[in-house]
Amino acid sequence: MSRQVFALLNLALIFGAFGVGMRAYLRQHTDTSNVRASRLLGPNVRAWYFSNLIPFEDLCARLGVRAAALSYAQLVVSVVAGVAYAGGLIYTAGFLVLFAGTLDILDGKVARRTNGESRRGAFLDSVIDRYAEYIGFVGLILFFRSGWEVWAVLLAILGGMMVSYTRARAEGLGVACEVGLLQRPERFVILGFGSIFSSIAVHAFGGSAHHLLALTVALLAVLSNLTALQRAVYIFRQLNESHG
Repeated sequence: MSRQVFALLNLALIFGAFGVGMRAYLRQHTDTSNVRASRLLGPNVRAWYFSNLIPFEDLCARLGVRAAALSYAQLVVSVVAGVAYAGGLIYTAGFLVLFAGTLDILDGKVARRTNGESRRGAFLDSVIDRYAEYIGFVGLILFFRSGWEVWAVLLAILGGMMVSYTRARAEGLGVACEVGLLQRPERFVILGFGSIFSSIAVHAFGGSAHHLLALTVALLAVLSNLTALQRAVYIFRQLNESHG
């Protein structure tokens, strides 16, 4: 019973903190016109989260922390997350995934804040991003070991790679492509919270099977591949119009 109570309190704390924080933010801020939104993460959610990162952005700028250092930190955190998944520490891994996603956002903000943006830095960040994202999936493969879940993880990896590739290839052809249902921040959010809630569900209802985590991975596999196809169709139409 104590495990169930602790799990439910944890769940209430997560939703309560989000609700209180979002309500306080909306009372003070209403203009989100300069925030890029998506179908899964609306402008208010993104703006609220970015506002919470401002103190850390200020601290990094004041201490002279370079954006590249944050990118490397993201990679290290992602490796630890992968190890946590492989070892069955799903709750810990979920928070580490969210932390890695936060560092991914923060390194870009710090680069712009300190005028540290460069083509070399952008390339390094992209390479680290790919490794950081997929290391966690390797840990998931080791956790599931067999069954349909492994195939779902592989499809999620394929979808994530194709989402990134279609954008990169489009930009190489002179087409800006930021459309898509499931972009990188959304993948972090879904996997991170899916892992956390799966662990809470296991503790609250008993058992040892992470069914919610398996469904989360399956959702990532489906939505990431749909996003890649969505981008491919969009890019093809843009290229067709430019030659029309």
